[in-house]
Amino acid sequence: MNVFIHYHTLDLRLHDSPSISISHSPNNPSTHFLPIYIIDPRQFDSTHFDNSTSSPSNHASNLAAHQTSEGVNNQIGPNKTRNSPVSRVGGFHRTSPYRLKFLLEAVFDLKRNYKKSGGDLLIAYGKPEIILSKLVRQLKEQNDIQGIWCQREYTLEEISNYRRITNSLQKIDTDINLNYNDSKTLIPPKALPFKPEMDTPDVYTEFRKQVEGLGIGLKDGMLFEPLQTANIVNGDMIVERLKPFPDINLEGIKLDPGQGGFLKDESIENVYEQLVKPLLDSPPIGGWPSPASSTGLPKHHEKSAIPFGGSELSALNRLDDYIGNQGDRWIGGEKAKHYKETRNGLLGEAFSTKFSSWLSIGSLSPKIIGWRVGQLLEKEGRDKNIWGNVYWILFELLWRDYFQYTVLKTSLSNTTSHKTRDFLSPNSTLFNPDGFSSQISTYPKDQRPDPSQWNQANLDDPNDATRRWCEGRTGVPFIDANMRELRETGWMSNRGRQNVASFLTKDLYCDWRIGAEFFEMHLVDYDTCSNWGNWQYQAGVGNDPRSSRQFNPIKQSRDYDKDNTFVRTWIPELKDVDDEHVQTPWLIKDTSKFSGYPSPIVESPSWKKHYPGAVGNRHGKRNNRGKAKGNGKGPGGGKKNE
Repeated sequence: MNVFIHYHTLDLRLHDSPSISISHSPNNPSTHFLPIYIIDPRQFDSTHFDNSTSSPSNHASNLAAHQTSEGVNNQIGPNKTRNSPVSRVGGFHRTSPYRLKFLLEAVFDLKRNYKKSGGDLLIAYGKPEIILSKLVRQLKEQNDIQGIWCQREYTLEEISNYRRITNSLQKIDTDINLNYNDSKTLIPPKALPFKPEMDTPDVYTEFRKQVEGLGIGLKDGMLFEPLQTANIVNGDMIVERLKPFPDINLEGIKLDPGQGGFLKDESIENVYEQLVKPLLDSPPIGGWPSPASSTGLPKHHEKSAIPFGGSELSALNRLDDYIGNQGDRWIGGEKAKHYKETRNGLLGEAFSTKFSSWLSIGSLSPKIIGWRVGQLLEKEGRDKNIWGNVYWILFELLWRDYFQYTVLKTSLSNTTSHKTRDFLSPNSTLFNPDGFSSQISTYPKDQRPDPSQWNQANLDDPNDATRRWCEGRTGVPFIDANMRELRETGWMSNRGRQNVASFLTKDLYCDWRIGAEFFEMHLVDYDTCSNWGNWQYQAGVGNDPRSSRQFNPIKQSRDYDKDNTFVRTWIPELKDVDDEHVQTPWLIKDTSKFSGYPSPIVESPSWKKHYPGAVGNRHGKRNNRGKAKGNGKGPGGGKKNE
């Protein structure tokens, strides 16, 4: 046998799979195809599995004052990562029951589809460098091994994982390599009009203009046709003529105590139960949503905007539903044809694509989305209204690419020379307090926020501002409704994300990393680059050329929740408040109408011109609430409110 191994990470799909394409090409010498997925204890607490050691603990300081750029660089240099399923600053779990369920649905669906195609998926738990090296040793006794392939990633922990695997493989056989597929992004790095590891622009607009200069067509442009490696057949994803799964004596793979093991006949329910127990035993601030409070697979919240499963088939069905598909004529796509008009919505599944949930775990390829959008535009793009809506799906896909390549560039520029940058030796500023801004030469230091002036969080204190933000108890209904939706469903709209991030960093002047970590825990569509990059952007330490950008939650609520439906959906305490004051209940003298709902933590002078009638002017200075800090740079008024 000659075995081709594919190590699945965040590429949980059969369609548009470079590894399947390479291994099944006519000249490829492999006779067997072995895909594997590994549950890493650095990401998931797997202590309830047999022979699983305790997950590493988090030893980082909780104080931003102790997390200066110099301190962080010393702490998480090129050879160190978090190594823990607990976050650095806030001490949060790094996943939630909803997010765990979504991921496992993708993994077990992938295994089922491999089996339907005549193969299988090996699922293991333990440190990947140990599991893969032990597996390779076992296979080498009677087989040739062509190598191990995986999806190229751009983030510190993933690259560090690859480095450890490479080192472990080299100790076994220097001819066995870890090979990388560029399947993560819409535009592959080699197709960009610049070297992304060196020349990714500091501002998104410049990035977009350069890549769109390639063309937005289906022929010689920035859109690439996805690889035809699988098709839907009778409701299953099928790989035609998939090479067989090799015979492996799993019992013969000697794993030492605490090194993990292999899942054989376990069901998704059983695996979920083992992984969710540590989460349920230690609920976070605000607790888990009621549908996810037991060890059984949770059902979707009845008001969830993402009532979808994590499987590849669910992703492709959503693609058909939202963008449509090409037959004798274009079928469907009505949602896409109104995307720009509706994308700032707050309730329901139809106002935006929701593709990010599947993109985050790779059960949907960005290339198939881009190609389908290109097909729709080719068919109906002469209609200016359709073009003006559908194009914005590509706009958002490019944002995702931009953060991936920004992370690549900044992670390499810290530690290696311009000529010898090493993909396997990163040092990321993605998690540092001053973010990307420390590496942007056009971003004057005196215009950046000062981490030493941030309000220090005490998450054990029920009245702490950051804790109240996490729990949806800020007293500002538009902010709280979004935070409660996040906690209850694992989702928040893009409009909501911008507002709550601005509120935490600019109004409360708190450490943005706590917000990023809280999102990491709860968001079903969590993507490291997009999440942390966007949080930096809102905090004024990232790629935003306007570091003082600040959202006015009262104006935003008037613009995007005009009928108060969103706030009423998530804050039942305000059910008896009249429509005029739902967004500003503190202006009502009769507090019995919203018993239990708190007064706002802060109140910015800029809010008052958006208060109903003259009430805002009359009550603007009542009570002893603090004033919002404003521009995110420290005490003082804000410069710009949106």
